[in-house]
Amino acid sequence: MPSENKFLILTPHSILKNLEEPHLYDIRNDELYELNEEAYQFLRKISRGENPPVPDKDKEFINFCLTENLIAFSEIPLVKQVPLHPSPMPSLRYLELQITDRCNLQCRHCYIGEGSHQDLSMNQIQKVFEEFEEIQGLRLLLSGGEPLLHPHFWEINDLLQNDVFRSVLLSNGTLITRERAQKLRVHEVQISLDGMKEGHESLRGKGTFEKTIMAIDHLQEANLRVSVATMIHRKNLSEFDQLASLLQSKNIEEWNVDVPCLEGRLKINQEFWVTPSEAGPFLSYGYGGGFHGSQKNFTCGAHLCAIMANGTICKCGLFSNEPVGSIEEGLRTGWARIPRIPLKDLTCKCPVFEECRGGCRYRAKMQGDLFQPDLFQCYARGILKGGG
Repeated sequence: MPSENKFLILTPHSILKNLEEPHLYDIRNDELYELNEEAYQFLRKISRGENPPVPDKDKEFINFCLTENLIAFSEIPLVKQVPLHPSPMPSLRYLELQITDRCNLQCRHCYIGEGSHQDLSMNQIQKVFEEFEEIQGLRLLLSGGEPLLHPHFWEINDLLQNDVFRSVLLSNGTLITRERAQKLRVHEVQISLDGMKEGHESLRGKGTFEKTIMAIDHLQEANLRVSVATMIHRKNLSEFDQLASLLQSKNIEEWNVDVPCLEGRLKINQEFWVTPSEAGPFLSYGYGGGFHGSQKNFTCGAHLCAIMANGTICKCGLFSNEPVGSIEEGLRTGWARIPRIPLKDLTCKCPVFEECRGGCRYRAKMQGDLFQPDLFQCYARGILKGGG
């Protein structure tokens, strides 16, 4: 325990977050620890450089934090910024920031469709970073288009030097060389891999599979955490077992499996679309973290919003045609306007309702009713069976 010659400090990747309840966030490992008021006040004191005594009843907690490398002993105190104001309610924890709609591929399922070569300015991006820190956000998703095509991508990359939130780059991987992987300052890169060679390239174009696999290798050589995102489509249904083995061989700890919506280019490439009964069973292949869902009494996205490449703020990228604000108005202002649907308003009340929370509201809307269940989740969880 701390003494006159030793201080307890929060490690560089640990930061206090005053959300609905106080938490300690391990940014690099993406772990969120809820704190009681006494523990929060103790950690606030050591964040201010104080050397408070540890009550006997808290020694187990302190030992846990030491074991998890959340705090450490130091010869000198380390002062870290402590949140001055609570987060909004509900808290904005996950922000998708579409820095550009430029892309080097013409993926047949892309919901954006044909981009307009729009880019957020450096001033806009820096403003969002500062406001996301002030609002006590946890995870920033840098997306596009292909983010590496932003004219000032490497300047944006340099803004990510300080551990104030977790940064995740969403990329198709084809532009990530060994040299570029070494330069990245993000905590994680999520690579889109939509099947084995045949399935992936049917969606994303010839020659993309090998480049994507090489990107995963380059990123792992650079000691960056790599996760994988896969969209279920007509041409990869027979490849999931092979793909699962491939990801296991590369020690991928997180695999996000989802279904594209009939928007953008998929509207003219509907031969790739699969029905809820066909796609549902494949959703169970995914594993790991990456949770951006809801908590308490709301449907999906209760803690998430998106900023599009034109600067508008919306519920998520799929709701880009229903903006609620803009960067100029401020992130906190836009967040307050996000429409939230209480669970009690949904028409579904099945046995897994509390776990599923109705699934994706955009898919439900596309199925005819914003308040009905997302049928893809119904089939994934065995609530519905058979054809259809």
